[in-house]
Amino acid sequence: MSDQGFREIQLSSKQVVFLFMAGAVALVGTFLLGVSVGQGVGGAEVPVKPTPTVVVGDQSAPLPPATTVKPGTIQYPTVLGTKPDGTASSPPASTPTPSPEPEVKPAATPTPAAKPAAPVVTPAPASAPGGDFYLNVDSFSDKGNAERRVAELKRKGFPAKLYTAPGSGARYKARLGPFDLQAANAMIANLRKAGYKPSAPYR
Repeated sequence: MSDQGFREIQLSSKQVVFLFMAGAVALVGTFLLGVSVGQGVGGAEVPVKPTPTVVVGDQSAPLPPATTVKPGTIQYPTVLGTKPDGTASSPPASTPTPSPEPEVKPAATPTPAAKPAAPVVTPAPASAPGGDFYLNVDSFSDKGNAERRVAELKRKGFPAKLYTAPGSGARYKARLGPFDLQAANAMIANLRKAGYKPSAPYR
């Protein structure tokens, strides 16, 4: 037994596809309509409000237009070297140029003082004929040593001679003379200045 108030609607596959496409077209048309309405609102001109005026007595002065600050705009407190209080900022102090360091000259090496020359010992002149005093500077038992001492005395300006005394022992002598007594004493003084130890004058 069936219900007479209920009617079963059966749709074919073609009808289902047709309904789906009709709904899709309706949605696309609604979307395009919304986009066009939005563009029309965005392109419409915004009415500019008139600039208000301030009336003082019988004169009216227009106020400057309001300044609109765009988002992202940065304002600095100083413009072209102007401080916030309106005074001009002073230019930066210039860096002083370092003065070149004076060249340090090396100290002059002191010249060593010249050593004083050794005193020149001037032997006393030989005595005049008639002198008979002699001086022994050194005595050696070896003849070679005596000859070297005589040569040394001659290089220093002393008229030394090799004398061989009789006997044995230190018989080879470096001897000066003959002198008179005054010249012999002067020669003794010169030999002592030269570092020798002569004997006393003898005949």
